[in-house]
Amino acid sequence: MQKRVSILTLIFSIALAIFITFTVTFSVVQVANYIYDLVNESDSATSEVDQWQSALPDEKKNPELFETLAMIDYYYQSGYVDKIGKEELVSRLMNAYIICVGDPYGVYYTPEEVDALYSDTEGVKVGIGVYVRVMGENDDRIKILEVMDGSPAKSAGILKGDIITHVDGIDVNEIGYNETVSMISGEVDTDVSITVLRGDIIKTITVKRKLYTAQTVFYHKYALDTSVGVVRITEFNDGTPNQFKNAVNTLLNQGCTSLVFDVRSNPGGTVDSCVEILDFLLPTGDIMYITDLDGTVVDVRYSEASQINVPMAVLTDGATASGAELFACALKDYDKAVLVGTKTYGKGCMQSIITLPNGGALRYTTQLYNPPISENYDGVGIAPDIEIELDSSLTKLNYFEITDAQDNQLKEAYNALKIGQ
Repeated sequence: MQKRVSILTLIFSIALAIFITFTVTFSVVQVANYIYDLVNESDSATSEVDQWQSALPDEKKNPELFETLAMIDYYYQSGYVDKIGKEELVSRLMNAYIICVGDPYGVYYTPEEVDALYSDTEGVKVGIGVYVRVMGENDDRIKILEVMDGSPAKSAGILKGDIITHVDGIDVNEIGYNETVSMISGEVDTDVSITVLRGDIIKTITVKRKLYTAQTVFYHKYALDTSVGVVRITEFNDGTPNQFKNAVNTLLNQGCTSLVFDVRSNPGGTVDSCVEILDFLLPTGDIMYITDLDGTVVDVRYSEASQINVPMAVLTDGATASGAELFACALKDYDKAVLVGTKTYGKGCMQSIITLPNGGALRYTTQLYNPPISENYDGVGIAPDIEIELDSSLTKLNYFEITDAQDNQLKEAYNALKIGQ
């Protein structure tokens, strides 16, 4: 944070401190020169802060915040007995501000985190391209839940169900889950040696890390009735719409006559990707409308005439959030789908991302987005048409690990589709 102190406050405070502490060693001339230099330095450094503050309406200006913080910062930087890590200080201060404001979805990203932020939005990542989970509380080995299509892992021969035991010869139980994932991610065009346990066989596989498009859509024919297609969406990013359209078209071309969309544990993502998918599914009409915090409509998104006209169901749970909720609610509003599962998370607000002068970024809540007909669900969630909890024997498993035969929520969605036909 740049220093910002009003000239009068700064002169008085610094003069008083200097008078009390340094009267014996500083002459009057030295004190005057010191204050002059400090004021000039402050003036040159605060022009950008002044610019942002002057753009605010009077009732929202907060000069006391900057003046007080700048003075506290001055005394710590000049007289604190220990070293101060500036980058860590900035990061903690920014996040403390967000917490105090009360924005549950606000985040400060350091300059080092910004690239990853935008890569996640675009769906382009660096690494090997797998979905994983840790084996257990006292076992940091990593189980491969799914290998993404077109990923370096798939090219190298890593399989779903493999258990990672070593990375570059290091036992993952010695370094823990987070450090293991970090080692696997690495940098583009570098190799990583991964030792896996495949049944009773131990294999060491070398994988070249690459940029890859994250697979966020997985699909198959329902094992108990192949006329039903199942499409799982793990999140919404820039790559999701094309993957989704390909999944739906493939299943329909293969003879599926109804579809189940699984957005359980889907945290949402970009609004544009969700809108594009809904445009593909819905008839002509509103998809969503966006309001500011005063309730004024600032944008409306529409669907064109083309649509998918087969019976549909959507699986939801308590971790279905944000864009995934819009997806479910819009299909329900148009009577295109029945919702099955449990109540959703309840996030119906949007965040904007602003690049900051230090190269970091701020994500903060700026607008509400609303489904076509239903009320906004922010802080409330969406109740399913058919409420059914996941069987207790399955709750410790990841959805990738649950088979069609085991999945009682999927079976309930299937039953609802058959009743409706």
